[in-house]
Amino acid sequence: MVINMQQTNNVYDNIVSKFNQRYKTKKITNIIISFIISILGITSFIYGTQFDRMPIIFRWLTVDGTLFTTFGALFFILVNLIEIFAKTELTSISIYYIRLSCAVAESVIILCVIISQLPAFSEHLQVFTRYDNLCMHLFIPILGISSFIINDSPIGKIPPLKVMRGTWFITCYAFTLVALIQSNVLKIDMIPYYFFNYRENGLALMIIAFILIYIIGYLMACLLSYLNRKLSWLWFKNITKF
Repeated sequence: MVINMQQTNNVYDNIVSKFNQRYKTKKITNIIISFIISILGITSFIYGTQFDRMPIIFRWLTVDGTLFTTFGALFFILVNLIEIFAKTELTSISIYYIRLSCAVAESVIILCVIISQLPAFSEHLQVFTRYDNLCMHLFIPILGISSFIINDSPIGKIPPLKVMRGTWFITCYAFTLVALIQSNVLKIDMIPYYFFNYRENGLALMIIAFILIYIIGYLMACLLSYLNRKLSWLWFKNITKF
C-alpha cells in the first residue's frame, strides 16, 4: 500500500513537472514570436514612411492593423514575462479579446490580399515588391494568427454576441476613417479605398462594403476563437504518458 502510494505520488509529480515545463515553453515561444512581430512591424512601418508621408500613411487598414498588432505584441511580451516569473496565469477576458482583435485584424488583411489576386480585380496587391508590403501583408498576419491559435490560453466557449469584441479594431478603424472624411481632414484624393468615397460613389456602396467587412471580421473572430479553443491544448498532448 505504501509502495503504491509512493508510485502514485511520483507519477503525479512527473505530470506536474512536465506540465510546468511545457507551459513555460509555450510562453517563451509566444514571447519569441511576439518579439519578431514587433521588429517586423516597427521596421516595416519606418520603411513605409519613405513612400507615404506622415500622417497620411495612417489612412491604410494594413498600416493601422500592423501598428495595432505590434503594440499588442509588445504588451503580450510583458504579460508572458510576468506569467513566467510570477508563475501566475494573467490571461483575462480583456487581454484575450485584445489578442483576438489583433488576430482578426491580421486575418482581414491577409484575406484582402487573397481576394485582390482574383481576376475580377484589375489592381492586385503587390505583396512581394517591397519589404513593408511583405511584412504587413504576409509575415505578420501568419505569425500573429498562428501564435494566437496555438499559444494563447483560451477562455472557453464565447457567446455569439461577445465574439463581436474581436472586431474592436475594424469598427474603430471604419468609424474613424468616415469621421475624417466627413470633416474633410482626409481629402477625396487621399481616401484609401474607393467604397469609402461616399460623396462620389454613394452612401449605399460604403454601407454594403462595411457590412461585408464586418461580417467577415465577425466570422473570423468565431473561427479563430474556436481554433484557439481546440488547438491550444496540443502543447499538453500526451502529458500523462511516460
